Amino acid sequence: MDGGAPDTIDLDEEGLHMPSTTSVTAHQAAALDALRASDDPDRSLLLQGGWVVDLVDIAPRRADVLIRGGVIEAIAPGIAERVGPDVIVVDVADAIVMPGLVDSHQHAWEGALRGVAPTVAFGGYWGLTHGGTAEHFTPDDMAVGELMSVAQAINAGTTTFIDNSHNHRTEAHADATIEALRSTGIRAVFAAGPPGDGPHDDLFPDELLRLRDRWFPSDDGLVRLRAFDLYPSPDSLRWATDHGLGVAAELGPWAPAAGELAASGALGPGQAFNHCAGLTADTWRALADSGAAVNLVVRSDAQYGIGGLTPVLEAQAAGLRFGISSDNETAYGHDLFTEMRVLLTVQRGLAFRRLGTDEDMPAPFEPWDVLRAATVGGAVNAGLEDRIGTLEPGKRADVVVLSLRAVHLHPWGSAVGTIVNFATPADVDAVFVDGRPLKWGGELVGVDYEALARRAVASRERLLEAAGFSMEDARAGGITPPIPPGF
Repeated sequence: MDGGAPDTIDLDEEGLHMPSTTSVTAHQAAALDALRASDDPDRSLLLQGGWVVDLVDIAPRRADVLIRGGVIEAIAPGIAERVGPDVIVVDVADAIVMPGLVDSHQHAWEGALRGVAPTVAFGGYWGLTHGGTAEHFTPDDMAVGELMSVAQAINAGTTTFIDNSHNHRTEAHADATIEALRSTGIRAVFAAGPPGDGPHDDLFPDELLRLRDRWFPSDDGLVRLRAFDLYPSPDSLRWATDHGLGVAAELGPWAPAAGELAASGALGPGQAFNHCAGLTADTWRALADSGAAVNLVVRSDAQYGIGGLTPVLEAQAAGLRFGISSDNETAYGHDLFTEMRVLLTVQRGLAFRRLGTDEDMPAPFEPWDVLRAATVGGAVNAGLEDRIGTLEPGKRADVVVLSLRAVHLHPWGSAVGTIVNFATPADVDAVFVDGRPLKWGGELVGVDYEALARRAVASRERLLEAAGFSMEDARAGGITPPIPPGF
């Protein structure tokens, strides 16, 4: 760096400790505040000397990553020797620098119900949420759930997610949810739709046009709008296309018109389909040919009994670049590291099971395949492949710094294998979205999480009581009303 380092400030004094011993000058510490400020167009940061896994080249390498104005400006060794004193330089030699993870499908509004129903199958889940607590959500409950879900997403290294938000019983429900989401600084596709059950104001699909006019006048912001479709049909997909909207949809045999999609001509780019259980070969081919995206909900399908094991071999055979998604946190936590591991295990198990049979054996996945799904595949699902998913000059600076200092990561062998097979959210030391730090030194930035958690507990207790459920009912999976038609 130019000019030496008089009057140094240790990052730990600012609560910003990184995984290696690092100090910055006083004016650089002030620049870090500017880095966090949304109105600083030239905020600059250099991550020095980390193991860069860019998801473009398969070989990780030691390099510096220069971020300026929310954009990756350069990736190369030795950049730190050439930058001026206005650039914050952080030594990440004991870390992996990688693209932010992308969750292709999450119901963030349910965040306050985290972990209340660890044993439920789909009927219990529906009874707990759509057929139970959902109609009792206030706009504030929606906001609290959103904030809880985003906090864990950022904590776990997820920088973008497709938010399947479909409990908008009034306009106020939607507005409160969007306002909460936008306040977090995460990148998201907000897929809005009507509730799955219970009374509501019957706002959709026209509500999407109101939301677009009020909250989404352009596609340049961190949060973009899509339509959410619980029961996709050719007509509903065409309506969204005619109004310039993408679609996020649940797809499986429960959708009455699922069998009509393949021949309808309504499939196309800008559409992301979740689960994809029980699809015919014709539908898989149509999805691949249309430019639509799919994502595999690896734990959800098995947890809730949605078609058994995720249809990874079908997606692989169709040649689709699929994403990975977490669904919701009512039974298990948001953690794309675990999703990657489970997908790797399931795919290899299904592939090797074909050894010695008459069926063609697909190539067993390697860690690289599932990491690509959790980054590039997610970017494809979000319609943001030109902006995120890889670390490349010109792309937005959605970056994760993964510390390698923990016992389970030190020493390590393969960088990609370490990410997929060993790392956890606890190893995520820093998270940047658009170059702004949302997690730093292992702590969420600008979030009073204890206060938020207290709000979530109060919301959860009120919702369960209003729906007539006890925590014991939820934990035991004893909430099982009739499943809605089609499921």
